[in-house]
Amino acid sequence: MLPSDITIRQAKPIDFPEIAEMHYPVWQQSWVGLLPTFLLNVLGSPKSWVAKAYPQSLSPEGWSMWIAEAGGRPLGMTIFGPDPADPDQLQIDALYIAQQSQRHGIGRRLLEQALSLHPSGDAVLWCAERNVAGRRFYEKRNFHLDGRTLDWEPAPGIIVPHVGYRLRRP
Repeated sequence: MLPSDITIRQAKPIDFPEIAEMHYPVWQQSWVGLLPTFLLNVLGSPKSWVAKAYPQSLSPEGWSMWIAEAGGRPLGMTIFGPDPADPDQLQIDALYIAQQSQRHGIGRRLLEQALSLHPSGDAVLWCAERNVAGRRFYEKRNFHLDGRTLDWEPAPGIIVPHVGYRLRRP
């Protein structure tokens, strides 16, 4: 696959089922070792993401989902919009690339798309503290730890520490 074969475009609700079929297994894989396996299987499903999670994530003003695709097949996705804590900042909520499409510049291109659509103000995101691959990806793109921490509790008694990252922009 050549870079010219890949299209980056804003997703529409009609795209959600195919995106979820790509996104869900990559999301599960990224959480292996961070969450118990049984929990990975009960936190959602592609159908629930299409019906609930995506519409909820995209409901705030200014939020959107963009996909990278080739041959009509989703290769990656990102969800982003104005940071609820500071609307002048961009918040990256999700950025996932299909396993077979990783390390081909698709994540970088999706991140660049988000940054170009919100060209001013800092960009912020949360990353699981133990998500080494995710942290490495953002650090290579000049995101730095910003001192924020968050304990996500996906189920009673299960805590996943997160750290905040920030890309400072003029």
